Amino acid sequence: MATLPCPGRAIRLTKTKTSSPGVVPPSDEALAVLTGTPRHITRHHVFWNGDGRRYTHFASQYRNIARRAGVPWRCHDLRHRFASVFLMETGDLAALQAILGHRTVAMTMRYSHLVTDHLHRAIATLGTSLGTNTAESDEARVG
Repeated sequence: MATLPCPGRAIRLTKTKTSSPGVVPPSDEALAVLTGTPRHITRHHVFWNGDGRRYTHFASQYRNIARRAGVPWRCHDLRHRFASVFLMETGDLAALQAILGHRTVAMTMRYSHLVTDHLHRAIATLGTSLGTNTAESDEARVG
């Protein structure tokens, strides 16, 4: 469950899948939403029900909302979507591992098979930085 943003622009997670607390850096947009969310007059939780108690079973609440909306997603699908987009945009597996709170890079590697665009961009960048163009290099050797 997320609580108020911690110093240094981080969100402290007190209840996670692995039961280990974690810290996640929010995007500017996420931080704006969290800081703009009204707080209960006597509680500090970001997400709370009518009497100020925090929500403790987000996944089951999400399932109910998704079913009513006719959306075939599970709560965990949001995590997978984030990981896939993050990896496609950044190619930074180590950062993704830290953000997701995985203990091993092998667990994070489960997301790497979903995307390859960043790998193609990386290879293209390498060729450009070396000043080579494969087609031109081949012609120069033949001619």
